[in-house]
Amino acid sequence: MLFSCAALPAPPKVLIVEDERIIAMATSVNLKRMGCTVVGTAPTGLEALDKIAQRRPDVVLMDIMLEGSMDGIETAHQIRQSNPALPIIYCSAYTDNGTKDRAKLTQPTAFLCKPLDYDELKSIIDGLE
Repeated sequence: MLFSCAALPAPPKVLIVEDERIIAMATSVNLKRMGCTVVGTAPTGLEALDKIAQRRPDVVLMDIMLEGSMDGIETAHQIRQSNPALPIIYCSAYTDNGTKDRAKLTQPTAFLCKPLDYDELKSIIDGLE
C-alpha cells in the first residue's frame, strides 16, 4: 500500500531497520512521499548501529525480528547507550505483551503494529519536530 500526503515542513532523516527487503522498500517509498529523507536501510542490528554512527538519522524505524544475532530490542538498547535521545519507533508484527514489555525498557517513541498505518506513522513523525 502506498501513502500520499503533504510534505513535512522540515524533512527528518529516517533510518529503516528491517530485514524484509520488500517491506523496507515500501516503507522507504512511503516515507519519501511524506517528505522524509531516508538515510538508509539495515537488515541487521550491527549494520543499523554502523549506519546510525555514519549517517546520524533524526529517527529510527525498528523492526523487532532482524537478521543476525541481535534483535531490534537489543539493537535499541545499544542505540540508547550512545544516543539516548534518538527517537525509536518500533514497527513489528510481534505485539504480544512479553515483546512489548521488553521493548518498553528501551523507552521507544512509539510501537506500531504491522502492517503499518502510514497516517499514524506520519502523525508520530510530525510530533517529533
